[in-house]
Amino acid sequence: MIETPEILAWPLVAAQLLIFGTAAFALTAAPGSGANRDGSSESLAALWRWLAVVILVATPLRFLTVAAGMADASIRDVFPLVAQIMRETFAGRVWAWRMATAILLAVAAWAPARPMRRAAMIVAVSALLLIFQSITSHAVDKGAFAMTVHFVHQAAAGLWIGALVSLLIGASYSHANAQWLRAATSRVSAVAGWSVAVLAVTGAVRVWNALGLRVDLLLYSLYGRTLLWKLATAASVILLGGYNRYRLVPAIGEPPARATLIRNVTVECILLIAVVGWSVVLASTPPPH
Repeated sequence: MIETPEILAWPLVAAQLLIFGTAAFALTAAPGSGANRDGSSESLAALWRWLAVVILVATPLRFLTVAAGMADASIRDVFPLVAQIMRETFAGRVWAWRMATAILLAVAAWAPARPMRRAAMIVAVSALLLIFQSITSHAVDKGAFAMTVHFVHQAAAGLWIGALVSLLIGASYSHANAQWLRAATSRVSAVAGWSVAVLAVTGAVRVWNALGLRVDLLLYSLYGRTLLWKLATAASVILLGGYNRYRLVPAIGEPPARATLIRNVTVECILLIAVVGWSVVLASTPPPH
């Protein structure tokens, strides 16, 4: 069963990855296509605003659960200690910066700006949030290299899910023609391929830090079994993405193929949110000793 702190962490982590990934895809890889680009830009801007609100609300709530754990107290009892924790502990100071950055992200998402300028600001600020997330993770116990691996792992996950959600938003417009979908799917496939490769390398490093060469712990520890569930869910996304790329995209001019593609991409996005959930549970599960 997922405990309350992990329930609060799940939407926060998902929102941070999604806003970073969609903004990065819009800034660097999204194909331009006249009206479709304008319409999807408006939808992305609306998505960013609401994700920024989720992050703005969830960040202090998550900090309260972390502070309660640090003080070994309930959330109600930890309120008088919040200022002291933020002032006198390293984690508290980092969380203070995280909350300030969440405010800055909301400003960047809601302030009037040109689409590409807004996307650039959101990429920069949300990347900073991912850095703070890495600093406040368990990777901090293993040094700068582990924190860097954690950040790169998060960034790759964000790019993967962000590319898929961007494709889904673009494909949902009635004027998203076959040519746009072919171009977008090709770029999404490239982003997903590189993201999966980076996730495999950084994930292997993280598993090495947690399990070493004890392959048996994948089956005989809670951490290992949770990791296997995460990998199985991610593998299903990869298989579904391959089917989309090599079976549906060549036939994208046919309405049934397009409808199936949109449905499959929706399933991929849901499965990746589930992968994020497994990651949150994994982060709160002590590695076996």
